[in-house]
Order: sequence, then structure tokens, then C-alpha cells
Amino acid sequence: MSRVNAIYHIVINTKNRQMTIRNDHREDLYRLIWKIIKNHNCVLYRINGMPNHLHILLDLKPTIALSDLVREIK
Repeated sequence: MSRVNAIYHIVINTKNRQMTIRNDHREDLYRLIWKIIKNHNCVLYRINGMPNHLHILLDLKPTIALSDLVREIK
């Protein structure tokens, strides 16, 4: 049986790169994104960011379209 590794580094910016991701909401946001990724049977390696953007490192399953996953996260 073959195995496909599709590891992606996704960067998501806030609208107009405004500083809208507050520190006191960051952990809840990361958990929500992790839950979305987990529901698609993908593996989240790391998630982190700044007040105006996020970095997500994940292993994408071959049955999931990257654009669909990113659309749901946004």
C-alpha cells in the first residue's frame, strides 16, 4: 500500500493585514482551526501566528482539496 505525504505550510493573512487576532482569543482560534483540520482527517503539525497572520503546517490527505480546506478555515 502506498502512502502520500503532502505537507503544506499555509499562511493566512487578516483583511488588509490589520492587527485583529488578539492574544486572549488566539488559543480558542487555534483550537477551532485544529478541529476543522482533524475533521478532515488531516494531521496538524504546528499552528502559530501574529496579530495579522497565521502559519499552519499540516499533512493534507490526498482526498481533500487544499482550496476547500483553506476556505473552511477562513
